[in-house]
Amino acid sequence: MDVYRRETREVVRRFLENQLTFDSCIYSLDGALVRFIPRMKPGQLRELRIEMLANNEVVMKEMERRGREPT
Repeated sequence: MDVYRRETREVVRRFLENQLTFDSCIYSLDGALVRFIPRMKPGQLRELRIEMLANNEVVMKEMERRGREPT
């Protein structure tokens, strides 16, 4: 779980710093999930869900903020 958490937080950080597009961010988060699921231990589903929802919230708030920026 720690590896997944570190990897996804790095992806979100890069997105927030405009180093990744929205699409690349989502693909990277999905990729991290695909790599984690086969190694997931029993009882980690709740923790995984919390991490996924937190990442999603940050990304969606950033997209909302970007939508309000003048072009």
